[in-house]
Amino acid sequence: MFGAIDRLRQGLRKTRDSIVGRLGELFAGKVRLDAATLDEIEALLISADLGVKASTRIVQSIEKRLKETGGEASLEGVTQVIRADIAAILREAKPRVKVRSWDEAGEAPARGRKARAAQAAAPAAPPADGAAPTGPRVIFVVGVNGTGKTTSIAKLAYAYQQQGHRVLLAAGDTFRAAAVEQLRIWADRIGVDFVTQGQGADAAAVVHDALSAAEARGHDIVIVDTAGRLHTKTNLMDELGKVARVIRRKSGRDPETLLVVDANTGQNGLQQAKIFAETVPVDGLILTKLDGTAKGGIVVAIAETLGLPVLYVGLGEKVGDLEVFDPETFAEALFTLSGPEEAADGAGRP
Repeated sequence: MFGAIDRLRQGLRKTRDSIVGRLGELFAGKVRLDAATLDEIEALLISADLGVKASTRIVQSIEKRLKETGGEASLEGVTQVIRADIAAILREAKPRVKVRSWDEAGEAPARGRKARAAQAAAPAAPPADGAAPTGPRVIFVVGVNGTGKTTSIAKLAYAYQQQGHRVLLAAGDTFRAAAVEQLRIWADRIGVDFVTQGQGADAAAVVHDALSAAEARGHDIVIVDTAGRLHTKTNLMDELGKVARVIRRKSGRDPETLLVVDANTGQNGLQQAKIFAETVPVDGLILTKLDGTAKGGIVVAIAETLGLPVLYVGLGEKVGDLEVFDPETFAEALFTLSGPEEAADGAGRP
């Protein structure tokens, strides 16, 4: 559940304006919907980056409701249908791309598939306070440069730290010049341990050292930064697969893999998610910069098109601005005003 629904409502304001505000304009003076208006509703949902598939599903639900009510329509009734469908799409998301295994990168130990299956069945969100860890938990964070990957790692580490976990960060993105130093600055700022071998070092060696340090110092969570570039699928799998095999040998299980996607990129973000999901095992997404975009509907498009669950959303630049994602709360916040200030300047919106 979101810890700050008011912040989520405010963060979704631009997206809400692009959907609810325009719906209000469509419904001005109307009590019945015709085919042309339904087409307009579908177009505005697509323009908010919900995607064609999800938008078509929602409009079909609206048509069904209209048949049940004799064609009578209200802004409130239509938004209720849209909200319910969005929550259902997010809640029922199941992988629609071929599920990848680190075994496909080669050199898989005999117990690798069992470990992967057991891990996939476990929740990827942080365990409740007091839950006893079974050993160092390794989290791979992947994504292209510029999506907010490094900041998301810091926010995630801070969230675990607040729960009482001992977190160690591993600077596995040794390709980009500033990546190691940026991660070091964040580690110092939030007070967590940090392992690096510097720019140009072998990422697998960095992670090996990080896991050894975690075992020696008693850390229960290791978060690994990875190279933020989209090269060919084969090279990406080879590079990350090499690191994953090191983790396997050291810990006896595969890493959890979180993909960072920038909400501002809209359909480009969807394509990035598709490429990564087809290339490496992705357990869930961190959607960043949701507070500054009118393209928040990309959450729905990713769930409907790829079936990848959004696990966390970034709602600001502060280290505490990371929220665990909840479908029902997201749908509610998308259609609820954030307060009197927004109501005052939101003429035409419910």
